[in-house]
Amino acid sequence: MQGKVAVVTGSAKGIGRAIAEKFAKAGAHAVIVDFDQAAGEQTAAELSEQYAKAIFVKADVSKPEDLQQVRKEVFAAFGRVDVLVVNAGISYRHSMEEISIEEWQRVLHINLDGSFYTVKAFYDDFTENQGKIIFVTSGSAITGTGGGAHYASSKAGQHGLMRTISKELGPKGVNVNAIAPRVIQTEILDHLYPDEASRSELLKKIPISRIGQPEDIANLALFLASPESAYIHGQIILADGGRTY
Repeated sequence: MQGKVAVVTGSAKGIGRAIAEKFAKAGAHAVIVDFDQAAGEQTAAELSEQYAKAIFVKADVSKPEDLQQVRKEVFAAFGRVDVLVVNAGISYRHSMEEISIEEWQRVLHINLDGSFYTVKAFYDDFTENQGKIIFVTSGSAITGTGGGAHYASSKAGQHGLMRTISKELGPKGVNVNAIAPRVIQTEILDHLYPDEASRSELLKKIPISRIGQPEDIANLALFLASPESAYIHGQIILADGGRTY
């Protein structure tokens, strides 16, 4: 990753930050894309101080013009992009009866539309240069659990988007894959499973008997961003401690 440029959406905190930090440790220039300006600026500053130059770009991924601005700032700072991690997303644990039309649209707009806008902004850059595109999706797309119908639907849509892009960009030497986590220790998990009782029941469902950490996903992302993963393409890789299968 030495000298490469990695754009990671939703990377001010949580899984996205862990991925950006893992890339930075390996020598990459990380571009922190997030709506949380304070946390995003702090993350970029810390990575720059400890590893390689990193920048923060504030963006709402549900707005295509924001992603176009991200691209402009990336090329102004570094002149290239090598790795794109599509990670930004939101989740609510609501039943069909509880989901309002507005909440449905918000989740789909950020999680699925935002993924399309992100790839769209950088698509032509990957048709000219070999690179890696990594989606961070969810096992919810397979199981229908872990979030509401809007969340599972948005993540299933990401899988379809990823596989279409993999067919288009594969012949150009660009690897496109998805990491599908399930139970990872983040703020979202704290919201979905807020008490000890719910955590205890959750652990019973995970064969390796632990909740995943953001670094578990970052380790896999680093592999998928490396040359060693060149023959892994168009795949959805579950990272769930054996819970699903």
